[in-house]
Amino acid sequence: MRDGKGIHVPPKELQVLRLLLGSAGSVISKDHLLDRVWSGIDAAEESLTRCIYALRKLLKDNKDFIATVYGQGYRFTCPVAVVDPSGLVPATVPSLAVLAFRGVSEANALDMQDAVIRQLTTAFGAALRVVPSGLMAEFDQRTDARDLVRCLMPDFYLSGRCTRPGEQAQWSVELIRGSDHVLLHGQILGGDGLGEALAELTCLVAQRLPGLRPSGSFCTSYPAVVAYLNGLCSVQRHTPQSLRDALVQFQYCLQLDERYAAAWCGVADAWLGKAMLGLCEQERAIDGAHSALSRALSLDPDSAQALPRLALLTSLRGCDDAAQVLFRRCLLTADQADVHYLHAWHHWFWRRNDQAAQSIDKCLRHDSNCVRAKILRVRITLTENPHEVMFMARKTLQQDNGRRLA
Repeated sequence: MRDGKGIHVPPKELQVLRLLLGSAGSVISKDHLLDRVWSGIDAAEESLTRCIYALRKLLKDNKDFIATVYGQGYRFTCPVAVVDPSGLVPATVPSLAVLAFRGVSEANALDMQDAVIRQLTTAFGAALRVVPSGLMAEFDQRTDARDLVRCLMPDFYLSGRCTRPGEQAQWSVELIRGSDHVLLHGQILGGDGLGEALAELTCLVAQRLPGLRPSGSFCTSYPAVVAYLNGLCSVQRHTPQSLRDALVQFQYCLQLDERYAAAWCGVADAWLGKAMLGLCEQERAIDGAHSALSRALSLDPDSAQALPRLALLTSLRGCDDAAQVLFRRCLLTADQADVHYLHAWHHWFWRRNDQAAQSIDKCLRHDSNCVRAKILRVRITLTENPHEVMFMARKTLQQDNGRRLA
């Protein structure tokens, strides 16, 4: 889709594009593309070059999304989110076993093993198959690691031991390939508490396992969570000053944990709020929100927060039909006030005021105190019936004064 209209992509170009999107961020070799797209045909490299040229021409200003990695192949550089997963063949994901840690009592070793398994499962979701601790319950600390791995057959396994016990414990961990027991990486995890050690371990696994990245759906720092929640409160107040405060809070959160996708969505909300209140040019706000959402989706491609905001940005950039496809998915998977609010803004932008009003009513049924929804409802009413706006404003002020007095 471009500007709300469908674009025809020839079959070969479409196959190449699908392969590039399916491995977004990773390099695909020319030989792999030729084997997959021109299977059984003795095709020259020129055929692939022509396909890439045609795709870049279709992308117009975004032709840099397809990068040439000289001597290797091509790479799609922009973050990709799956809009309609139906019919897609699930990719093979790596498996990882976490062995019981050594150097501590059996109870503490099992506690640490459980903590690591929970952390990795939360961090990577379906992108990594972590062997449950229950499957390893029959093996004790004296079991030879090779025998255990032979039984469980994981692609990789983690082995570790405590090098300094106590509150500021240090852990030595090793990431090992399951097929031949080759050490891939060894590291000492810092002594700033269990939470920091688990965060370091998550980064280690993400960096060393091929094609793996954290989902970005969790935060490893308590101060970062506090800053994020303060930012949410400021966005909800939806005043010029509160939106400025929100940006400061979200940016502080990201200084502490830049991989927290929800905080990037908060930055996008602050920019969109500034656009709604006319505090900056809409194009600047859209660029700021789009940049933040790109980071969020690169960390958590299935983020329930990022997708409805991406849908609105798609709409504000002039792609009505594409935005509707995104919103349709969001409304199926989440029935939240903010999704209905963003959907209302989408309809209002395209001057479908009746549909916008219906979405705002749904939003306010979920959250009757949503300030930004009330502001948008006034703007919708102003477009349709300017005389009714004064009545609505007076009623809202009376309600707010009543809550303050209470």
